[in-house]
Amino acid sequence: MQQENERMKLKDGRTLSYAIYGSPMPQKTIVFMHGCQSSRYEGKLWHSACALHNVRIIAPDRPGSGQSTFQINRRILDWPNDVLALADHLKIHNFYVLGVSGGAPYALACVKEVSRDRLLGASIVSGLYPVKFGTAGMLLPSRIVLWAAPWVNGLTTTLFESTIGKPSRDDDPKVLEDIIAKEIRSRHPADQEAIHDTTNWPIYVAMTRESFHQGSEGASWEAKLSGSDWGFELGHLYVGENGVPLTLWHGQDDQNCPVAMAHKARDLLPGSVLHLKGGEGPMSYIHRNADNILDDLMDEAESEEYMMIGAA
Repeated sequence: MQQENERMKLKDGRTLSYAIYGSPMPQKTIVFMHGCQSSRYEGKLWHSACALHNVRIIAPDRPGSGQSTFQINRRILDWPNDVLALADHLKIHNFYVLGVSGGAPYALACVKEVSRDRLLGASIVSGLYPVKFGTAGMLLPSRIVLWAAPWVNGLTTTLFESTIGKPSRDDDPKVLEDIIAKEIRSRHPADQEAIHDTTNWPIYVAMTRESFHQGSEGASWEAKLSGSDWGFELGHLYVGENGVPLTLWHGQDDQNCPVAMAHKARDLLPGSVLHLKGGEGPMSYIHRNADNILDDLMDEAESEEYMMIGAA
């Protein structure tokens, strides 16, 4: 099943756009939280694995990304209401959430706000955690954006627009492709290989391009929210046996969201499970381990608090 350009109208008049991937006859549903500077098309990276697992994955655009209406002064904690509205619209009562990279804050907000009778479990892959955990090891451009966006959001918008927003809307699609190809040269070799995979490359380009469909204000606001106080503390979430099953998956060589962040998040989330794997960045982790991640999400969480996996 692939329905990539679906829309619904929210109670406040905003449009929420979403894509549906995975099995045409699903037994379970995942609501997917895309990363920053991304869009609903990111869900397609999970399409084949979800189809094999008889799972449907619903991938909404967050406000200002893709076709979803920009929401003035929105907070991370506003997102769970949009997720519930979408689930109700699709007549889905029980679901799981899966957040990748910059989608982590939004998946964790759902853990906080969505009732246990509806939210069956959550997984975070290569997650971004609060910047107060430290950004050592993060690529310098990402660090600069997270530091600057909370204070000079207008400047961040201008920066995004000049470097990637306008190129993404250029009539010549190669303009954006060349920028992306140049940018990923600084990534971990495993990430470069995963992004250049013949299946993944067109998805990666499309999800990036669609992020800036309306302009760069949405991406800039995402950066502001990610780099600011999230409005809740990880230590206040109920996970594990007494709450929502939560698994964190993280590559030890992740340069977008350093592994030290994941360790600190795990320490604040007793009852969660942290899987670590050497030789992986965020894209390669998904490319090589989607089946394991989905298996774990659909079943009971591992009893071990940490699970070390050898480098592939």
